[in-house]
Amino acid sequence: MLQAWKEFHPVVKLMLIGSVLMNIGNGMIIPYFAIYLGEHTNLSITQIGFLIGSSSLAAMFGGFLGGTLSDLIGRKKVMMASLILSAIMLIGLTFHPFPSILMLVTIGRGFTMSFFEPCSKALIADLTESGKRLRAFSMKYFCGNLGFAIGPLLGTVLGLQATSTLPFYISCAVFLLYSLVLHLLFAKYKVTSISAQQEKVTFRASMKAMGRDKILFLFLMGGLLATTVHGQFSVTLSQYFYADVKSAITFLGVLWSAHAIVIIILSVPILRLMEKRTSLQSIVIGTSLFCVGIVGFAFSLSFTSFLLSMIIFTIGEIFLIPAEYAIIDEITPDHIRGTYFGAVSFTALGSFIGPGLSGMILSQFNGLTMFLFLALLSLVSIIFYVWGIRLKEQGKSASLHD
Repeated sequence: MLQAWKEFHPVVKLMLIGSVLMNIGNGMIIPYFAIYLGEHTNLSITQIGFLIGSSSLAAMFGGFLGGTLSDLIGRKKVMMASLILSAIMLIGLTFHPFPSILMLVTIGRGFTMSFFEPCSKALIADLTESGKRLRAFSMKYFCGNLGFAIGPLLGTVLGLQATSTLPFYISCAVFLLYSLVLHLLFAKYKVTSISAQQEKVTFRASMKAMGRDKILFLFLMGGLLATTVHGQFSVTLSQYFYADVKSAITFLGVLWSAHAIVIIILSVPILRLMEKRTSLQSIVIGTSLFCVGIVGFAFSLSFTSFLLSMIIFTIGEIFLIPAEYAIIDEITPDHIRGTYFGAVSFTALGSFIGPGLSGMILSQFNGLTMFLFLALLSLVSIIFYVWGIRLKEQGKSASLHD
């Protein structure tokens, strides 16, 4: 890992450190956010799920707007503005005596934060050699989870509760600190050449890319279904605990810290395994482990069984997330990389559908039915990836015969 770190561009290193900082703040909030809304609003489990999911939907559209803004004013300014606006939204989330404001700000934070991610991912891809991009994306994922391991533990040490507003103030300070460091390091490394993407990344362009490229469309459909399962799984799990096992809510912070710690410990060895396999093989392995972990949650009756299920689920996630980016990168023409990565934003629909659909099944049936449905959905996602790879291989075969 140390050798890989040395090979990255200084700005890529900055993005990786930033992932740690942002997720320290997020880690104090996300595991309990559905419960926070449940305590401070009159919304049902289903409504809370769709509300939190709406922030992901807003993020999807915000991602395209962020691409347009980066063309107009430059990625650097967009990234800075995103961090500062997100910090302001975090303060807005403390206004729990006003539920309507709380709901609007929940959606608004997803929108403002979305400006940052497309710019940072595209920047990492631009500044990293193609053969090292999988490692860079994996490192970004690793660093994000390092922060997410620290966040819940820091919250526990500080004695923060699921209904406390202090995590929002701390997270706001973290975001503002990161924006300051980002500004200083951009200036230090003279990062002024990233003023615009090479092509216009718009909603319409990404829709056209999906229409023209059937392989991209199939990969995105697979990603959409997978994201429905894992995109907001912290919400799904907290909904389940809040509704069915309220006495065990204190387990949530420990489970999500364990989730992040497993990623920290196993990311590097699993990455080495992934580099010996195709992206599709990693996706199949990851999704299968997802399925086993989710079924484990369905039948868990003790903290030990919940913890074991979380570990299996997490290992699946380590395989799946970087492979999802890598498999898109494999079919992406260099001159329209931004458009293809912009199209990946459509998978955020899964993060909107997942929490609300899970809440609906949970309220109408029970946790067992909810988890088994999610497990089935994760398996179905594999079909689309396999289909896309077969089309890709058929295309290569046809070109060889021409």
